[in-house]
Amino acid sequence: MTGAGTTEGARERWLPLAVVPAAALGVLVAVILARGETDPPDSGLRAVADLAAATILGLGVVLLVGATSRHVDDTRAWRAVVVTAATWCVTEAALLLLGAARSQGVVASDLTTAGFADYLGGVVGGRLGAAVVLITALLAAGAVVVVRTGADVSGVLVVVPVGVAVVMRPITGHLGQQAFGAPMIALHVLAASVWLGVLLALALTLRSRGGWAEMLPRYSRAAGWCVGIVVITGVVAAAGRLGSVSALVADGYGRLVLAKAALAVLLVAGGWWRRRTWVATIGDHRTPAPVSVRRAVAECALMAVAFGVASTLATTG
Repeated sequence: MTGAGTTEGARERWLPLAVVPAAALGVLVAVILARGETDPPDSGLRAVADLAAATILGLGVVLLVGATSRHVDDTRAWRAVVVTAATWCVTEAALLLLGAARSQGVVASDLTTAGFADYLGGVVGGRLGAAVVLITALLAAGAVVVVRTGADVSGVLVVVPVGVAVVMRPITGHLGQQAFGAPMIALHVLAASVWLGVLLALALTLRSRGGWAEMLPRYSRAAGWCVGIVVITGVVAAAGRLGSVSALVADGYGRLVLAKAALAVLLVAGGWWRRRTWVATIGDHRTPAPVSVRRAVAECALMAVAFGVASTLATTG
C-alpha cells in the first residue's frame, strides 16, 4: 500500500508538466493555421516563457493568499519558483538572442557581440528583453536563498516583479500603440496568467482534501473575473487589429483569433461545468486530493493549448 501511495505521489508531482506538451500542441496548430505568417522557433519559446511566467505569478498569488493557511506548502511553492524562474530566464535569453539576430538580418550563430550590444542598447525590444532576463534571474536566485534558508518571505516579492515582467513586452506591441491599448493588453495578459497560473500553482502545492476545499472556491471566484476580463479585452483587441470580418478567414492572424476564440468557448463551458460539480462539492471533503490535482491539470492543459495559440498570435504579423 505504501508503494502504491509513493507511486501516486510521484505521479501527482510530475502531472502538472502536462501543460508543456499541451502548449506545444497549441503552437503546432497555430503555425499550421497561420500558413507561414509566423516564426515557429519564436512561437515555441514564447509559449514556454508565457507558461513559466503564468506559473510563477500563480505561485506568488498562492503564497500571498495562503500565507495564513496550514495547507499551502511554502517550501514546495518556492522550489517550483526556482525551476520556473530559471526556465523563464533561459527562454527569455534565447528570445533576446533571436530578436537581436533578426534585427541585424543574420542567423543567431552569425550574430556579433557588437550587434547584440546595439540591440540591447538601441532597440526597445532589446532593453525590455534584457530587463525581463534580469528580473527572472534575480527571482530564481532569490528563490534558491529562500529554499535553502527557510526564510519567511511574502508572496508580494514574487507577484510584483513578475506582474511587471509579464506586461513589459506586450504593451510595446502594435496594440500598445493604440488609444488605451497598453492598459487593455496589460489587463488581458495579467488576467490570462492568473487564470492559468493560480490553478496550476494549486496543483503544484496542495496535497490534501482540506487544502483544495479551502483554496479552490477562492480561485473559482477570482477565475470568473479573469474570464470576463480576458474575453472583453480579447474581443476589443481583435477588432482593433483585424479591421474587417473577412480577415477572420483570409488572414493568418484572423484564423488564429478564431482558434483562440473557440478554445475560450470550450474553457468557459468547462469552467461552468466544473463550478457546478467539482467546486460545488469540494467543501464536503469527499473529493480525494489526487482527483482534484488531475482535474486541475486537465483544465490547465486546455488553457495551455490556448496559451500556445496566443503565443503564436503574438509573433504573427
